[in-house]
Amino acid sequence: MRLLFAEEEIEERIEKLARLLDEKLKDKQDKTVMLYIEKGGKPFFEKLTQKMKIQPIKDSIRVKSYSGDKSTGKIEWIKKPSVDLKGKHCIIVDDILDTGRTIKEVKNYMLSKGATACEICVAVNKHERREEEIEPDYYLFDLDKGFIIGFGMDYNEKYRELPAIYLMGES
Repeated sequence: MRLLFAEEEIEERIEKLARLLDEKLKDKQDKTVMLYIEKGGKPFFEKLTQKMKIQPIKDSIRVKSYSGDKSTGKIEWIKKPSVDLKGKHCIIVDDILDTGRTIKEVKNYMLSKGATACEICVAVNKHERREEEIEPDYYLFDLDKGFIIGFGMDYNEKYRELPAIYLMGES
């Protein structure tokens, strides 16, 4: 595996994003729900919300769409939001936007539950396998292609805990 984005670079970009979100959401923090998608989005979500000065409502959801390094093409809901989304501004936080199918379905679900808006915030915006016409509102890194691990991203539940982001299969 080859280092793509070092821990220091990730931290630097999170600081900038936290300042941007603080400014954008300062007048509506009590109407903002930030949800991360378990398990991959948790490291990014925790670092981001710790650096933010505002305190939005926080929650998590869990869906499954991968087996190994392949998308199954189906979204399985394991944990739905536990907070009322009606009238709220939602921000979905995840590790990667890849095919777009999972995020699109999650976004549509949030809107169907009464969210006034739903933005997407990912650590990595990867273009190689995009199948849906969907783009993130916020992201740390842009990547054309490659299977990546670390900072929440895994390969069969391994490597998720790495603090940096690596390209799998290269040395």
